[in-house]
Amino acid sequence: MQRNKVDFADVIEQLYRHTDFHHGGNGVLLTSVGEDGVPNAMTIGWGLYGYFYHERPVVVAAVRPACHTFRLLDEVGEFVVCVPTDEIAGAVAFCGRESGRDFDKFAETGLTPMPSALVRAPSIAECPMHVECRIYHKQRPPHMILTPEHRQKPVEAQHTIYFAEVLGTFRLEGK
Repeated sequence: MQRNKVDFADVIEQLYRHTDFHHGGNGVLLTSVGEDGVPNAMTIGWGLYGYFYHERPVVVAAVRPACHTFRLLDEVGEFVVCVPTDEIAGAVAFCGRESGRDFDKFAETGLTPMPSALVRAPSIAECPMHVECRIYHKQRPPHMILTPEHRQKPVEAQHTIYFAEVLGTFRLEGK
């Protein structure tokens, strides 16, 4: 397999397509790693992707404190958004349903973690596109970013919103 750097604009449509549950999307995988080096993957079905005022694009993702990923993002502050193929839809569903505290999601699903080019969080070999990100801001609750319905939940159940700059976008070739 060869990792080729691509422009973020070449991936953004796929990110939105996979996170659009109303039109058949199954989510994308967000990988993280803790200080102990143990990787994790979780499915996200929501995200904002685009360009802000500086030269790098931005990814915005929301993670609840109850998720294992929450602790890992706090420890390392980097993640990779991996765009899956339809062939691994079962693995994507498992990663959204189960916790990394209870399962080694890579072992359970057969997904293969591989070193990323610019961050410590792994990429996933079965995913053809990877967006490597470094968190620059965490907006913890209470905040006014989410809908009024979400804000009615106890603060400890509300999402933290992670703003991350895209350090690199890659496509795997020759799989």
